Amino acid sequence: MATLKQQSIFHSFLYGGASVLLGIDLFFLVRALFSGNFLPLFPLLAGGLLAGGLILILYAEQKIREEDKKEHRRLSRVAGQLEAPLKVLQEDFAYLTSRARKLPAEERLKIKHMETKSKILLENIRDVFLMLRAQEGAISQEVRTYDLCTLLQDSIEKAKPLASAHNAELLYRAHCEDAPVKVDKRLFRIALMHLLENGIMYSLKPGLVNIAVARGQRQTRIIVQDRGVGVKEKDEGAIFQPFARGDKASQFDPDGIGVGLTLSRLIIEEFGGSLTWKNRQDTTGSTFEIKLPLAKR
Repeated sequence: MATLKQQSIFHSFLYGGASVLLGIDLFFLVRALFSGNFLPLFPLLAGGLLAGGLILILYAEQKIREEDKKEHRRLSRVAGQLEAPLKVLQEDFAYLTSRARKLPAEERLKIKHMETKSKILLENIRDVFLMLRAQEGAISQEVRTYDLCTLLQDSIEKAKPLASAHNAELLYRAHCEDAPVKVDKRLFRIALMHLLENGIMYSLKPGLVNIAVARGQRQTRIIVQDRGVGVKEKDEGAIFQPFARGDKASQFDPDGIGVGLTLSRLIIEEFGGSLTWKNRQDTTGSTFEIKLPLAKR
């Protein structure tokens, strides 16, 4: 969000500067027409052409951004339309799984596998839908004051089956008893789950993901630290870019599409916070840090 505001200020500055330069050129052109002295006009004409070219470039860029917004809306609409039938499909698979006890083990396993894959597909579509909407504006529907420690503990409990399946341990340390924050609970849990899943999926086996929460005077922090493969230097700039994935990402998370961290950052920033990342210095792996302003009870 902050980046978009900075870009808008920068573009306004360029527009204003080019317009002023063009206005000065026109003034001296009119003055030369009346005086008959055209010699000083050559550098001014060059400046005028430069200013005019700059304005045209900025105008073209603005039109491209408008087309991108239209494309975002189309993709959001498509993602929303896909979500409903996939939910029905997931419910059907859950029904089949509950009634498949008398089927051979191999067939039960196939049904369970299809149910899992449909759930992953549904979550990926949900994430794309939310990301596209978040890039255009606020997506929160029910912002209230919650205890951050409770939200984090709930997310950790939800992530434990995935951690167990990937031979990873979740180690949680709370350095505060109460940390009130104003968030949309559903969206904030999505952001937390992406960070936890990222730590689990990319950890070297046996995996260890450290989670800590600490409260300051004005803000609270969540730190998620894994003992995984880390991020190569050439990929560092793209870690929060949508659909960007490292060279070996599919080896650790074959179902990922490179949207989770992008969406998580957009969600956290919507609540007035920040999400940052860095490679660990003491060992392999990554450290993600969420900062959120404390809310008044």
